[in-house]
Amino acid sequence: MAEHTAVQSVDKAMTLLEILLARRAPMTLQELSAASGYPKSTTHALLATMRTHAVIEQHSDGRYALGIRLFECGCAVSSAWDIGRLAHPHLEQLAAVSGASAFLALLEGCNAISFDQCISDSGLQVVPAIGGRMPLHATSQGKVLLSGRSDREVLRILEKGGMQAFTPHTITDPRRFVSDLAAVRQQGYAVEDGEYRIGLRSAAAPVYDSNGHMRYALGVAGLFRRVQSEDFQNAIGQLVHQARQLSIALGWRG
Repeated sequence: MAEHTAVQSVDKAMTLLEILLARRAPMTLQELSAASGYPKSTTHALLATMRTHAVIEQHSDGRYALGIRLFECGCAVSSAWDIGRLAHPHLEQLAAVSGASAFLALLEGCNAISFDQCISDSGLQVVPAIGGRMPLHATSQGKVLLSGRSDREVLRILEKGGMQAFTPHTITDPRRFVSDLAAVRQQGYAVEDGEYRIGLRSAAAPVYDSNGHMRYALGVAGLFRRVQSEDFQNAIGQLVHQARQLSIALGWRG
């Protein structure tokens, strides 16, 4: 019963948002109540709750309008569309030149989420499926995404998410992991050397937005013989170049 009521409340809140969106002008409590068919008390309670989340704002004359949080959500969705459109050519180029699979990831909670990918001509699936979650401490994309955070925040995230040992090479000491991030920040990319899967090696570099904020990690992964091999080092060079070009396409000025 509680679950049914909660769903009904969400549905009613969405109805109020749709009414305001269609009107494209502030409305009074009476107008919203009449348009939705909800009692005034119900309408007022819904609006009050939505105000606390900034999806609704109330003007000085008492009328209600769509809030700034909706604008922020819209910008986030628009940005996601842009990055998908802009990133894929870079993923294709990176995969073609390196002969390995390329991927794009973002930070979500205690995981790196795969946002887009391009499988190499070998057809070997060594990158996570789009939408797949990867551990931050055992992957190159996770290391890069965490390198944009303060050491204190990194430790907090690692404590919350845990540091499972996937292979004998997985770093499970948070202090050592944080110390290693200094090198990632300095060189501009991160490497995963069999820490998530034996035999798999990957590298990732940061992608910045127009405000200079690190938003994504562009990466390449494959069954490279070793980190020091010429093919892996060449892949890193191509990776850093493509990550920079994608950042520029997003408005980053360097």
